[in-house]
Amino acid sequence: MQPSPIRILLADSDYLVCKGLESLLAESREVSLEEVSSTGNEAIDAAQRLNPDLVLMESQLRNVSSVEATQHILASVPSTKVVMFSSVCDLKTMTRAHSAGASSYLSKCSIRTDLAAALRMIYAGNVIYAKPTDAVTFPRQSDNESKLAAHLLMSTSSRDKRLISALVGGNTNKQISALLHVSPATVKGDLVKIMERLNVINRVQLAVLAVHSGLLDDPAPDSQPNGSLRTANILPIPNKSQQLTRYP
Repeated sequence: MQPSPIRILLADSDYLVCKGLESLLAESREVSLEEVSSTGNEAIDAAQRLNPDLVLMESQLRNVSSVEATQHILASVPSTKVVMFSSVCDLKTMTRAHSAGASSYLSKCSIRTDLAAALRMIYAGNVIYAKPTDAVTFPRQSDNESKLAAHLLMSTSSRDKRLISALVGGNTNKQISALLHVSPATVKGDLVKIMERLNVINRVQLAVLAVHSGLLDDPAPDSQPNGSLRTANILPIPNKSQQLTRYP
């Protein structure tokens, strides 16, 4: 039986871009474009009314900023994921989007015919962030912080490594608990402790650190990933997989 298509709300003020995206998304049976909004207010109203799976949003909207719109949408429709899709990919703009709760940040310059595939990955739990135009990677840490965190990560217990490997594989706390034969509450508590020790603030940063440190070069056999981390614009960025693959 064919799974239901991923329901998309598009928010972009550029008419020609919207028409192009409509045609592009129409070529895939896996996604369904429900509506197009041209302002931040329209995007908020449409998200509350339609409860879409994903909101594909330009980072610079009129009347209500994309950051504000993202916060409003996630507060009122928490099951929806917001994906920024923009030609503006500087670190400051991307950090604001990430802080507002955006699940991913795609570059219009890098994602073209494979947009539907990228949206499918994000819907499945992967996180894709474009390479910032003014930084090496996202999110950014100082060299000393990165080295210290990577050292601490590599010296963690084998059980914690299996937990992190399962997290990077795109598994939920419930799925991880089944893999490790512990309760979801134990998984949540252990992740909090690991993040505090490594000085990272969320699962995305923990996954990035795990991939960059080489922790997953020899993954535990009982924590196989269910997705691949893809990075737009050719360099590694965030979450949830075992291997780094690249967009062409």
